[in-house]
Amino acid sequence: MAENILTVENLNIAYQGVPAVMDVNFTLERGKVLTIVGESGSGKTTVIRALMGLLPVGGEVTEGSMIFNGHDLRNLSKSEWRSLRGKDMAIIFQDSGSALDPIVRIGKQFRELFKSHIEISNEECDRRAIELLESVSLPNGADMLRRYPHELSGGQRQSITLLMATMLRPELLLLDEHTAALDPKTAENVLQLTDKLVAEHNLTTLMITHNMRDALRFGNRLIMMDSGRIIYDVKGEEKKKLTVADLLQKFEVAGENALSDRMVLGAK
Repeated sequence: MAENILTVENLNIAYQGVPAVMDVNFTLERGKVLTIVGESGSGKTTVIRALMGLLPVGGEVTEGSMIFNGHDLRNLSKSEWRSLRGKDMAIIFQDSGSALDPIVRIGKQFRELFKSHIEISNEECDRRAIELLESVSLPNGADMLRRYPHELSGGQRQSITLLMATMLRPELLLLDEHTAALDPKTAENVLQLTDKLVAEHNLTTLMITHNMRDALRFGNRLIMMDSGRIIYDVKGEEKKKLTVADLLQKFEVAGENALSDRMVLGAK
């Protein structure tokens, strides 16, 4: 029987007392990929931030449970959260620069990440970092380690963020619209890299997106949210048969409304 690494039951979240997520239930098996799709304001990002203990001021889980690897995330102390984030749970946000310190060179950031979890020399850190960069077709790794984040393109920054998030083999990888701020070609490259790293390391992954085509192509299971609730849940062979038109029908959207900036069909 497959092991559930994450179990969310009857999750309810509110902002200053106003309900934002209602009665959300799902499980995620080890090694599987779950995609949650929905328009802006559907509650999908609120769910993923709750899982990381990163709800903004005024947001709170009012009911339900989130069990990760046997730990109830609602009951963790600040020190327990610090030890959990990064190594056991890693998250990548939409802004490719949010995870990188703008005034610290890329090489030093790799060193800090390595040394926060293992005993390793600076030279070995640099060697491993260069190998990682070149493994995903980021050339001139030694030169890239000397650069600051602002000297890199958005796609390069997001690729490096992906490498940093996955190199410690987290138990759970969370992707919060991580290609939404990129141009279509770069977004496609980053999504292909994501697929490659997730498959190579058999990473349990939860991806949030508003792009229907990405939701269909990525992962074993798809959940659609609207107005804070799950309105559709599909996996396996049934998911493989779905088309964008099927999702539009489920979402009860037609014509131009489907092409809003909140939920997109995605490039063909």
